[in-house]
Amino acid sequence: MRALALLPLLFFLPLAASASLTATFQQGEKSITTQTRLPSLSVAPKSSPAQGLPPGPFTTTFSGTLLIEKRARLYFSFEGKGDAILKIAGEEALNLKGDLTTQKSNRLRLNPGEHEIEITYTSLPDGSGSFRLMWEGSKTFPTEPIPSTAFTAFTKSAATIDPAHLIASHNCTKCHTADFGKSALPELTHAAPDLTHIGDRASAEWLTRWIAEPDKLKPTTTMPAMVDHTKPEGAQAAADLGAYLATLKSTEPGPAPDKALAQDGGTHFHNLGCIACHTKPDQNEPDFEQGRIPLNNVATKYRGDSLVKFLKQPNAHHQAIKMPDFRLSAPEVQSIAAFLTEESTGRHTPDPSEFPPGDTARGKALAASLNCTSCHQGLAESTHQAPAFSELKNWSSKGCLGPDENRGKAPRVLLTKKEKEALTAAAPTLTEKLSFDTPAAYATRQTKALRCNACHANDGLPSTLTGNHADTKSLVAHIAGHSEKLEQSRPPLTHMGAMLQTPYLEKILLGTATPRPRPWLDMRMPAFPLHATRLTHGLAAQHGLPPSTPSEKIAPATQIAIGRKLVGMTGYACLTCHALGESPALAAFEVQGINFDLAHQRLRPSYFHQWMQNPTRLVPDTKMPKYTNDDGSGLRPDILNGDSAKQFEAIRAYLQSVNKKTTQP
Repeated sequence: MRALALLPLLFFLPLAASASLTATFQQGEKSITTQTRLPSLSVAPKSSPAQGLPPGPFTTTFSGTLLIEKRARLYFSFEGKGDAILKIAGEEALNLKGDLTTQKSNRLRLNPGEHEIEITYTSLPDGSGSFRLMWEGSKTFPTEPIPSTAFTAFTKSAATIDPAHLIASHNCTKCHTADFGKSALPELTHAAPDLTHIGDRASAEWLTRWIAEPDKLKPTTTMPAMVDHTKPEGAQAAADLGAYLATLKSTEPGPAPDKALAQDGGTHFHNLGCIACHTKPDQNEPDFEQGRIPLNNVATKYRGDSLVKFLKQPNAHHQAIKMPDFRLSAPEVQSIAAFLTEESTGRHTPDPSEFPPGDTARGKALAASLNCTSCHQGLAESTHQAPAFSELKNWSSKGCLGPDENRGKAPRVLLTKKEKEALTAAAPTLTEKLSFDTPAAYATRQTKALRCNACHANDGLPSTLTGNHADTKSLVAHIAGHSEKLEQSRPPLTHMGAMLQTPYLEKILLGTATPRPRPWLDMRMPAFPLHATRLTHGLAAQHGLPPSTPSEKIAPATQIAIGRKLVGMTGYACLTCHALGESPALAAFEVQGINFDLAHQRLRPSYFHQWMQNPTRLVPDTKMPKYTNDDGSGLRPDILNGDSAKQFEAIRAYLQSVNKKTTQP
């Protein structure tokens, strides 16, 4: 085989763009093409292999470009079951059937450059399948999953538009009813905010502005514009609806937060990294580039203590809200509410029109005629029914997606021209795309929708917060020594599905993981309870992994003893940085390592070994040192003959044996 090209070291890869491969799923005459982060998959029996395909046997072809910067000698291998063929630069490198772990490729001498890669995978006869592409550097690194950053970016912008997700996220099937079955996109079941007693929470003035022009107050909203505020009758309708909604009260709200707490609230606003998802409350210009949610209308929106209640439980009236639960303490919510209210006062978005006085009776009748109750609970019963989803025809000529002059009573849906075109083009196949979903596809959609990249780097791209956290640094200027604090890093999202055991990752997303793994961080991982279970399974499936649970099998005492020695100060001195149960780390660093008491319940064994072999291959800026030599042997040749894999397995066995009552060795 002629020389090929591939990059052997993860951290040499450029970080300019998100990596991607094209994945084409073939099932009989049906074919679906999508983009994916990795050449991997995990499909359980009787499950859909790809969004839009029913359960059943399938073939997947992954194709893309490997980016190589340094000559390397590499082996390639597979994990999983099924049939798989690997081609690099058009030449077959590996072809296996059944058990895909039986052998690896010949050693390939690979030169710098860009080279095509293609993997064809065929599922088991029952439609289930599992696959991961691995590589190994000859004398440079042991076998590991090929990283997402080894592939050049897929740059076709149209590929980023998912018509099925647009239908689900905009609640289209709440008006245009349909039943897509139990395997459909979970987002189709998500409801819009419950407007029961909305008058307790929001002012009539804000409600009127919101109804008139929701995208002006929140550019990222999926709420359609139900009226045309540029016309006198539209402005009147907005005022009438606002007046009606404001009467939906149960009681008068409590007192507003104390303004004296605003400075403390600003400190929390900065330390929690709120600027990653929001613009500053005194900024009345939307951030269209990053899609951050403006806060300049807070003071005019919330009544009394309703903002405090919202911050305490963001999903109380909207389970599918994208604002996560930070599990804020009472002092935190009071001070943050005071800060947001104080800073946004007088900064609200101006009225888009002159609104006449609203009429409650007309507003109630209008809410019924506009079918508002199809999306929102707590309103007058509808007097109008939209056509069922299956009855929709001529998508681009009339109705929600049609031109303004042909829209009739349909609302102005807040979609771009390209999104409307994508929906129109996909209309004939949308039923299938909505009817079948996969955990991996769900994770892809929701990590974007929930803005996980706001705080976490992913696939080599920095987090949003990395670029804008300094914008709120003035909020902590009054705290002595704050500017000298070590920059606090957050774990990248890149390997999360392969890193964490399923139960632990689910607890993290539910907000029930105690103690916090990184208690020294001012920031904290918020909870996403609605998405926790599906997102946990989906992140693992993206790496070709099924759900996992920590093993209960205890290793031999001799192996545990060796691990105990390696962890201790006469071994690799891990206890310098890591606490062990109730015993703190020996060194008083500002940022410590995660408590060893959590290791077994947190980490998948395969990731633990990959991490221990060379931490910077996974997280380039980690402070975790490397405990292997260049040839992969352990730094202690006198223990287990310097076999690093055996040494690290002994450490893992010891960490499994410890608990909160364990003392230092």
